[in-house]
Amino acid sequence: MPKRKELSIQTLKKYNLNNTDIDKLFDDIAVLAIEGCNKPFAMVSFIDADTQWVASKVGSFPNEINRENIFCTDMLKQTDVFEISDTLIDERTKLNECVIKTPNIRYFAGVPLINYEQQILGTLCVFDTQPSLLDKHQKSILKLLAKDVVSQLALRRKNLELSKLIDLNQMITENNPDLIFAKDSDYKISHANTAFLSLFPKEMRDKVIGHSTIDIYSDAEAVTFLVQDKLAFEQGKAETTEQITFPSGEIRTLFITKTRFEDDEGKAYLLGVARDVTEREALIEKLKKSNSDLDEFAYIASHDLKAPLNAIKRLVSWIEEDASEVLQGDSLEHFGMIKNRIDRMNMLLKDLLDYSRIGKNDGLPQTLNLQETVKNCCKSLALLDNFIIDVDDTDVILPKVPFELVLTNLISNAIKHHDKISGHITIKCKHLKHDFQISVTDDGPGVDPSLHEKIFMKFQTLKPRDELEGSGLGLAIVEKVLANYSGNISITSDIGKGATFIVTWPKANNK
Repeated sequence: MPKRKELSIQTLKKYNLNNTDIDKLFDDIAVLAIEGCNKPFAMVSFIDADTQWVASKVGSFPNEINRENIFCTDMLKQTDVFEISDTLIDERTKLNECVIKTPNIRYFAGVPLINYEQQILGTLCVFDTQPSLLDKHQKSILKLLAKDVVSQLALRRKNLELSKLIDLNQMITENNPDLIFAKDSDYKISHANTAFLSLFPKEMRDKVIGHSTIDIYSDAEAVTFLVQDKLAFEQGKAETTEQITFPSGEIRTLFITKTRFEDDEGKAYLLGVARDVTEREALIEKLKKSNSDLDEFAYIASHDLKAPLNAIKRLVSWIEEDASEVLQGDSLEHFGMIKNRIDRMNMLLKDLLDYSRIGKNDGLPQTLNLQETVKNCCKSLALLDNFIIDVDDTDVILPKVPFELVLTNLISNAIKHHDKISGHITIKCKHLKHDFQISVTDDGPGVDPSLHEKIFMKFQTLKPRDELEGSGLGLAIVEKVLANYSGNISITSDIGKGATFIVTWPKANNK
């Protein structure tokens, strides 16, 4: 047995011994002890750091004894029956007050009360005013009764813990703003929290438990309730979002979860949790309308404005042709600048349309060869042969349109920002456990590390647009596409050392 630990008041509290009529707790055990051992006195006691508390007794013992005068101290050092046949001739007890004074104990036997954590909680003892000894059968009775005390204590502790747990659950349920209720197989309410009951007028609340609430709703709503209830009883769980007319007449939107459970007797019930999502649903509808308005604006801006822009470009070209004999010097340059601005506007509108379409009708993942995909991207860019592109010959499983959009913008970015008329681009793919990792490396001028965050911002360019044409949306488009698929992009680069853009795209089966 481990070294005995002194018990504290906290240990006694675990068994709810500080809040009970302690001197009557185990009277039946004390009576059985004196009958089974044929002795006139018996006592069940508990011991903390300072005091021995008498829980039950037969005989004239005080209810509280100082630890210094505990008659059974030596017994606490062992686990079996401890016995003193004659206390007047035993050095450990001959001077004890209980021996030399009333009740003049001459015989003692006891068993420590050891819980399942190997703590000694107290003792079960029998006494006599005459020297004596217990036989084997009587010792067995004493040990059996001690086990019974420990078992009752364990049950008492479990009941106390259960009571605390019930109180905690009750507190959580009652303070939960969600509507929580339970129904039996007849669809009658067997439990409801305060939030649920508050839906009803005060005069109706005492008629909720034990009754069905279907009667207060319209036939259509009642049918909906029963459909979800039946589904939950059959399948174990049902979820739905419904508009409910409360008994007060207020209409709210609720997200309701109904879960089937059974009690100890196997009787089926439903646990219902209804969360008021009226404001959330209203906000979602507003966001949907706002997004729809933005999509419409983006379409108009990027599609319908192209026609007048192209018309303006044609008009400028016609004027330039008609006045070719008159226009000279700065005037010719100004006409060229107008046409460049129109081309830039067209590019911006195209990129805006691409940006607004991200996440819409992207298609399902499919097997794509990386080399073939890069070829398709290069065709759309109308690249010349002055740039060499090396690509891994490998397959990936990704949605075609978004993947091509990412690669097209990264290739275009590498060429557009190159400081020479020719260059080399390497595109590699690593098959990681959960992701595809695609890198696009160029041998261009590189990017200053202090600008690595800026280049992903919308409408940001590292050079003036008169020096380098671009909308500043290319890398922002790439980042938005990847975010839509829980992916990401990073850059490794320094001035004069080229740049590597690393795309991490989660595999479809990892979602």
